[in-house]
Amino acid sequence: MYKHLPKFDDNSYAHFITTNTYNNYTYFKDEELCQILIEELEFYSRKYGFALIGYVIMPDHLHLLVWWDKEEKPNLSISEIMRGIKGATARRIIDLRQGKGLEQMLQSTRRSAHSKSHRKSHRQNLKYRLWQPGFYDFNIYSEEKFLEKLNYIHSNPVKAGLVSSPEYYKWSSWRLYPLEKTPR
Repeated sequence: MYKHLPKFDDNSYAHFITTNTYNNYTYFKDEELCQILIEELEFYSRKYGFALIGYVIMPDHLHLLVWWDKEEKPNLSISEIMRGIKGATARRIIDLRQGKGLEQMLQSTRRSAHSKSHRKSHRQNLKYRLWQPGFYDFNIYSEEKFLEKLNYIHSNPVKAGLVSSPEYYKWSSWRLYPLEKTPR
């Protein structure tokens, strides 16, 4: 999974990405839904040719560290990557839960149409929404920033009180790194 570590120059950057679930609902407390998200992250990493360097699936949000060589893939964008991952994940989860408590699990967009988190988007007529529109992207421009963000990702479940140490959290890339290389 981690064949290419990022190079930091004027042409290529690693990207730290955060995206939230719709209305910060805790969909990803469900292990089956986490597994779907992992499968889609791996699928889109292969499909688009980016390195999935780090990740953590939190109950109501997702952090990613991704990188690709911009010379090899000059037209690839974070927007394209996130559109693929979020769209496929939402479709699979909605299909899986259809008729199995979907109404209770997924937030109806009609109920919260006037909430602050509801923004106009290209998909206004969706009956259900799994993800908040948009995402946060930060360009990682140095090895120091890279290690800071990777540590942040792996420490997130501990800070949230979900586990006592990063190695106990199943839905993160922490276990893919040798202990001596991941600062705490």
